[in-house]
Amino acid sequence: MKRFLSFLACAVAVALLGPGCAHAPAPAVAPADANALRQQAEAAYFALDFPRCAGSYRASADASQEAASRAELLYSAACCASLAGVSQEGLGLLRRAVQEGYAQADTLAHDPELRPLHALEGWDAVLAQARANAQKALKPPPPLRVLAGVDVYGSRRVDAETVRRAFGFEVGQPFVYSQALVTMKENGLRRQYALAFSHVAYISYHAGPEAGRDYITVDLVDEDEAWRLKFLPEPAGHPEDPEGLVARWREYEDRAWTLLRRGELDLAKPVCRVTHCSLGFGHAELSSFEPVFVEKVPAHVDALGRVLREDADPKNRAAAAFLLAYVSEPGLAIERLVGSIRDSSPLVRNNVLRVLGALQRHADRPLVELPRVLDAMALPQTTDRNKATSLLVAVLEKMSPSERAARLADILRQAGEQLVAMTALQQPINRDPARTVLERLSGEQHDAEGWRVWLQKQQLP
Repeated sequence: MKRFLSFLACAVAVALLGPGCAHAPAPAVAPADANALRQQAEAAYFALDFPRCAGSYRASADASQEAASRAELLYSAACCASLAGVSQEGLGLLRRAVQEGYAQADTLAHDPELRPLHALEGWDAVLAQARANAQKALKPPPPLRVLAGVDVYGSRRVDAETVRRAFGFEVGQPFVYSQALVTMKENGLRRQYALAFSHVAYISYHAGPEAGRDYITVDLVDEDEAWRLKFLPEPAGHPEDPEGLVARWREYEDRAWTLLRRGELDLAKPVCRVTHCSLGFGHAELSSFEPVFVEKVPAHVDALGRVLREDADPKNRAAAAFLLAYVSEPGLAIERLVGSIRDSSPLVRNNVLRVLGALQRHADRPLVELPRVLDAMALPQTTDRNKATSLLVAVLEKMSPSERAARLADILRQAGEQLVAMTALQQPINRDPARTVLERLSGEQHDAEGWRVWLQKQQLP
């Protein structure tokens, strides 16, 4: 099974575990504060507040009780210090990281956030220590990812090559992703071309034929299509977490992502007792979580629906969406999920569409209304679009040939151009569902240009 993850370099990657501090002396904190400090560091990183990011990561490292966690937290602190322009401080934090056992030398060497440190005296020694740590490790660090392709989608005003040059991504090369650097370039692109929206999605494949390969999709929305950005109002509530299920799911995901990043979770063999379960439970550290979800979720459908609709924290809403996969009656889950397809958070939309797709694939008839699916395909981000298109495949597969024929014109009027454009994309998860939809509708097979010609020949009212 293919998996797509939005991962990370530096502070972002390590945000799954944490890193450390940079400017003020680290305060004396209790071990229990390490996770809270890590979360503060993550928030500062995404806000491009790099001095605060470095300080919180370093403080989290000082509070951590595990050497491996301290090493990664210190690495992230070094990234933030480098981004803040305090290179010597960043090098000192890196030195501490390798002293704690940081061993991902290739990541360190290729991380764009650390480039300002390369010319400093002591850089080579830090890199050598990381390589020595890797050689001594019981399990070698996973190999660095390779960038397999860059897609640009959505704008009629900015050509794809201009966008690729602006970001400087190098296809075919070892790759470490920096969300901070990407965000700064996104901001510049929006200003330069007066775009309503720009966003870079970084997708990693960890299983299947694409395993070890990464793809970038740059999503753009022109000003005259700003309607695609119409979302539900951000919730402001704090509904009850039924029996702590939401908190438990978030704990499960934290552990699973940590295992995955360390190369200890095999996604080629997901272990799951329902149609959809995120990262699976095929590891000893995860096996105790799922029985609780199987037992308790069916009794709390309405409460989880309230969390999905009303909770101010998008991570809680996203967790509720995944938990609804454990509802025993798919129709009850779908009723609660479809109302959040246009949630303001891309994470929530992603989770909602993933669960809807899984439930629809295992159903014996169409369960999700076609207008909702087509509307979801117009959402602005690749994580919206690829899952909505996969959901459309699942709906069409449950229709009879006569039903598909009857809906052909509606689908092509609303999404035909989009589907054809998607067939030209490089990333399989974006391209292949669109091809499948067109093949189901037409009974034909074409390349991207052939589909464009086919669409032009359709006489749409």
